[in-house]
Amino acid sequence: MNTTHKILLTMLVFLMASCSSVSTDRTNDATAISASASGAYSDNGLTSNNILYFAYDRSDINSEGRAKIRTLAKLIKDNDLSVRVEGHCDERGTREYNLALGEQRAKTVAELLIINGVSSNKISTVSYGEEKPAVSGSNENSWSKNRRALVKTF
Repeated sequence: MNTTHKILLTMLVFLMASCSSVSTDRTNDATAISASASGAYSDNGLTSNNILYFAYDRSDINSEGRAKIRTLAKLIKDNDLSVRVEGHCDERGTREYNLALGEQRAKTVAELLIINGVSSNKISTVSYGEEKPAVSGSNENSWSKNRRALVKTF
């Protein structure tokens, strides 16, 4: 894959996210996946185009988000890429609940990628719960930016 294709693919990945929502039951799921808090983490360089935003306590993807995921899936398949889907939550709720909700958000995106033809062995998911906020603050504006899933190539 040449540099132009990589750049185009990276740009499209950033363009592939959207709003979404599905309700999940509150749970203290001990099997929720949590990413290590160690190591550097940054959303620098990311825009709302590569992030799916969610309504409070929801994990489904709307029709606009599904359309973007279809385009992303095509790029992933055409370029034989691997991706990581990261699920995030706002600060409300317990740590355990937010890890479970972040996991569900990541899995919802991953499932849509698989439905659209991406091999499951090309996708990994991780939940950061409330551990890695994109924006500081305890208000709806901040919370709405922290309820997200990111699709990243690696």
